[in-house]
Amino acid sequence: MAALSTLVFYEIARGARRILLERLTYGSTRSLLEMVSSITGVEVRLAGPPWESLLDLVCWSDLVIVESMANPTLRVPPLSEVYGEARSCGARVVVDNTFATPVAYRPLEGGARYSLESLTKYISGHNDVVGGSISGGFDDDLEPLWNMRKIMGTIMQPIDAYLAWRGMKTLKPRFEAQSKAALEVAEWLESREKVKRVYYPGLPSHPDHELARKELNGLYGAVVSFEIGGGRGEVFRLLSRLKLVTPSPSFGGVETIISYPAISSHSNLDPVERAELGITEGLLRLSVGLEDVADVISDLSQALSAI
Repeated sequence: MAALSTLVFYEIARGARRILLERLTYGSTRSLLEMVSSITGVEVRLAGPPWESLLDLVCWSDLVIVESMANPTLRVPPLSEVYGEARSCGARVVVDNTFATPVAYRPLEGGARYSLESLTKYISGHNDVVGGSISGGFDDDLEPLWNMRKIMGTIMQPIDAYLAWRGMKTLKPRFEAQSKAALEVAEWLESREKVKRVYYPGLPSHPDHELARKELNGLYGAVVSFEIGGGRGEVFRLLSRLKLVTPSPSFGGVETIISYPAISSHSNLDPVERAELGITEGLLRLSVGLEDVADVISDLSQALSAI
């Protein structure tokens, strides 16, 4: 959020007055943009999915903010088309690449102006850092962004910076192993009678599977979202039965954790809109860690048997 807020205020300072935000995005990203709009008068519009509504508004905007994999249903926008539209009219594109990481996707190589990463998640990888990063491919942004960061005070502590740097050394093998395990978990969940729906871009059943095959580097991430029936009562019953998997509102560490978006990352959305976006009362988001995948599946199996 420090990286995002620094970048948003930098873009507003350099003249951005119309911001297009992917509707299915991290709840705090949306809250920040809505707050900025109410204070500054900058117009913020929400669009997609369906992705046609997003593409239609790219050239309306000065700044476009999307996620390479959207939280929490892991929708993958048509990023190449977004870049193409943006190039045709001078819009600047920001990609929050936290779910995909640079291992699976590199926004700057595709055509984004900026790539954002939550260092808290896969980059550091051990649930012991809070931080974010901005990467850009244009030298004329570097000095003013550096100064904006300095003035706003959005600067990491040295120990966090060191731990993030340390974590980057193992990012590739960690993310590859976790992604492979996540696909196995997703396929297993899809075969369970008590699971209504599974969201994972690596599954042919995912609405953006073909887009993910084209845009991502053969990896589909380590987060799997799945929906059970029965609403909050059954969700809490499942969560209370877990022994290995830890309920926690984060992802990207070496431990497998599970979160409940309706009361955490997307609790600020109206229930009707949550439902429209697929964030139902029965939706859970699972971040697969580095434990033996058979142990993760065994824990999920015994918890599901309680509902």
